[in-house]
Amino acid sequence: MAKVEIERVMCISCGNCIDNCPEIFEYGDDGLSTLKDGEIVGDNVEKELENPGCAKEAEESCPVSIIHVYE
Repeated sequence: MAKVEIERVMCISCGNCIDNCPEIFEYGDDGLSTLKDGEIVGDNVEKELENPGCAKEAEESCPVSIIHVYE
């Protein structure tokens, strides 16, 4: 099991995460990246995944390093 987290207040909406992993990431109503079916925890959004798959690629491609994958 893995947990994916986005620090949304730091998001610059570049779209790299969505380009690399559209099955997990999407734009929220506010134009910032979010996790599909994610849970809001404070200023962050989190989601538990059995297999983080492409979320690691999204983490590595984020220019502001706000995506974290914990395995």
